Amino acid sequence: MHNWRPGYSDSGSKLVQQAISLPSQPLLKSNGARVKPEELSRLAGLFAAKLKAGLSLGQALYALSVESKNPRLVAALKGTKASVDEGRPLGEALRDYPEVFDEITVALLGAGEKSNRLPIELQRLSAYLGTTAKIALGLSGATTRPLVGFGAGMLILLVGLALAAPRVEPFLRGLPEREWPVATHLAIQVSHVARSILPVVLAVVALAYASFRLLVRGDKGLLWRNGVLLQAPIIGSLWRAKAVAHFTRTTGVLVAAGIPVLEAMESAAMTAGNVAVRGAVLLAADKVSKGRDLPTALAEVGLVSRSEINTMRAAERRGTLGETLMKDAEAADADLLRRINRVKNAAQSATILLLGLLIAGALLGFVGLALASH
Repeated sequence: MHNWRPGYSDSGSKLVQQAISLPSQPLLKSNGARVKPEELSRLAGLFAAKLKAGLSLGQALYALSVESKNPRLVAALKGTKASVDEGRPLGEALRDYPEVFDEITVALLGAGEKSNRLPIELQRLSAYLGTTAKIALGLSGATTRPLVGFGAGMLILLVGLALAAPRVEPFLRGLPEREWPVATHLAIQVSHVARSILPVVLAVVALAYASFRLLVRGDKGLLWRNGVLLQAPIIGSLWRAKAVAHFTRTTGVLVAAGIPVLEAMESAAMTAGNVAVRGAVLLAADKVSKGRDLPTALAEVGLVSRSEINTMRAAERRGTLGETLMKDAEAADADLLRRINRVKNAAQSATILLLGLLIAGALLGFVGLALASH
């Protein structure tokens, strides 16, 4: 999969406009689920194991509800079991709990039940959710966490210096300034500066956080945030790769389960977690519905490279498009995780090094002051 750059061409700007006009509720709801993907991944694996062991659908759902520790998940499982016992299909029953089960889970398990391949689809779902969670966690560790950690470390250091300033003043009165080590001069000056600007810094941090929360609200805010992430230097390429990998992984899993391509693409779009890629996928689906073949449509919106068109066409003719997309997704996921780990290691190392140098400098200054006072 190539490095997708939405918004860099005429078709990209159309995607942005279309993304703004799309309803945001499905996207926001999928991001707001209170059951973590890794928890659902474990649930799907246990579900498959219980069915393979010979339990009926209702018995497996009951056993899972007893074993689960998440109250929201327990309620959803009990409600789903009650619906299944009344004769409703599993996929239809899961739709009653959109805050727990997203479109992918519902579609995949519904298709598995219809084809009598539910344990197989549950295993696919477990692997799909596990990979999704691993990539999301790794990306957060490579981007958000180092920034938050550095900001929190700087704030703690600033507070510490501000509190230290009044405590060292008694030493200053009885000690000739010429006897202070150079590091102590610097530490004292920084402490006094920190003490004077600390209220301003805290007010600015609080105001910036409140402004950011207001800025990212609604469709336009979400689009702005997605655009910043996708086009940011260094980490932007990771977010773009994540967007394409999610589309490939989701569409491949659903098509392999027997779900029609257009329906699979729509589900992939609505759970993309990014309005730009959602617009790209739905634009490609619209092209397909109007007669364009799928590989060409995907290439035109930038979701696959031109070199991949022939491979995808051959897979379509053989009826193995889902399996081909899943293999492409596995390769893309492995490459993305390697890149994420490199960036994460570099970011964490840089954060620790900078904070360590600042803390060591402050400690050196105050240790020098203590030594000079004796």
